[in-house]
Amino acid sequence: MTRPARTAQDKLKIINADFKLWCKNFVKIIDNNGDEIPFVLNEQQDYFYQNMDKFNIISKSRQLGFTTYSLAYCLWLACTKANTNCLIVSYNVESTQSIFERLKQMFASIPDKYKPGERRNNRMELFLENNSRIIVKTAGVKSLGRGMTLQYVLLSEFGFYQNDQQQDSLVSLEQALAKNNDSKIVIETTSNGYNYYQKLFMSAYKGNSKYKAFFFPWFSSATSNQFKHEISLAEKWFRANNKGHRMEPQHLERDEIPLREKGISFKLLMWRRWKLEDIDIEDFQQEYPSTPEESFKATSRSVFDTMKITERLNYILPPIGRADINKELPISLDSYLNKGFFIYKNVKANERYYIGVDTSSGSGGDYSAVSVFDSNGEQVAAFFNNKIPVYKFAQVVYDIGIYFHYGFLVVEKNSFGQSVIEKLRVEYGYLNMYKMKQFDERGRKRYKIGWVTTSVTKPKLISDYKEQFEMDLILLNDNETLEEMKIFTDYNGKTGNIRGEGFHDDMVIASALAIQGMKCGKWYV
Repeated sequence: MTRPARTAQDKLKIINADFKLWCKNFVKIIDNNGDEIPFVLNEQQDYFYQNMDKFNIISKSRQLGFTTYSLAYCLWLACTKANTNCLIVSYNVESTQSIFERLKQMFASIPDKYKPGERRNNRMELFLENNSRIIVKTAGVKSLGRGMTLQYVLLSEFGFYQNDQQQDSLVSLEQALAKNNDSKIVIETTSNGYNYYQKLFMSAYKGNSKYKAFFFPWFSSATSNQFKHEISLAEKWFRANNKGHRMEPQHLERDEIPLREKGISFKLLMWRRWKLEDIDIEDFQQEYPSTPEESFKATSRSVFDTMKITERLNYILPPIGRADINKELPISLDSYLNKGFFIYKNVKANERYYIGVDTSSGSGGDYSAVSVFDSNGEQVAAFFNNKIPVYKFAQVVYDIGIYFHYGFLVVEKNSFGQSVIEKLRVEYGYLNMYKMKQFDERGRKRYKIGWVTTSVTKPKLISDYKEQFEMDLILLNDNETLEEMKIFTDYNGKTGNIRGEGFHDDMVIASALAIQGMKCGKWYV
């Protein structure tokens, strides 16, 4: 018995139920030649469609088409499901306007008989007669998602939002997400250094988050399609410089060999080399990363060699447990053990220790931090806490100094550090402390207790620390110190951490101060 032929209405029902079919039949996009063509998902877009979850976060190379994908997905939801709200957020006004123009073009390409009519198509909102809408907004808007129930949210170029906006946006939009099985939030971006997005992505990448992580490198198949004209130019350039030959194994440079071993085509390797004629490797890795770690490293512009930091993080051991400590701790330190105070090596007899101290207000912002090194340059202990009052921190510093054989204290004198110095010297009578040489207005030399950080002394402080670390003259054991070094940047001549909740540089400063103690060659006890 033959089946009855499907009616046009049956076929439309099948197409409307399938996002990929709907895109292929009804949606057109503008290609690199300026031509309007049917939107067929590329390999990476299709992989994401097949595997996306409710909470999704994407790190990627440039121009792989995930904003285009999300625009089409929002249109599919809005056109085929009544009363559906979708929100797309971008990082600045220009980007937001560009996304909305692309949305309007794609909507206009859909034949009128296969889409609802418009109620409104302006002010960054497409509002349809079936009561569905797609809204495009710029990050930083305080009312983002407030009072809405959203079926789909795209946070485009999320890594370029202001750091506080990244966290605030997620808090509000996660609450606005529709409470059903099909609602989704998608974060997609190229990397922009070590910020909230980096922490969120790496947590998801390691499986420690409700977000599902996706990474798409520069050698994804979409690159070959998106940059095919550039790739053709690169091949002509390569042939012109290699007696008419295409790239072959004997042409590979040292850094290209492992890429070829990954299966990357000679065409893409020629394109990469062609791109590197005009930009340095860090800029290429920023736009076209091979791994998530590479993308964050390239965009961080850290003062310190992030590759060395990452290598060291792979080998650090956990701090010593209470049962393995060979010397009884004073009460002030015992309560913090492995809760902000970490010991990595037991105290050795007849060893000299150098201790850097950076003091904060204790109001919940920056850390009050201590870093302890032995005479061989190995970091043996660390303390950091952002809620400890200055007077209690002075007691902790004193007890750490005494515990580590009357260690040589280098206390930053600036701001709250002066109070710590006065308590250590006057109340506790601590003598083994760094003294900085200064001259008065008459040219008389004076030695004053504590390190004074100025625009002149800070570059020396950081430069010496960088040299000691990168020349393998010191060994860092503390995770917090190494993580802070990743985000310690030089921006317009000013060094320091990127600003934002959870980002600090206090252990970096404390460790750098300890190094100055080692270098000065003094011991006052």
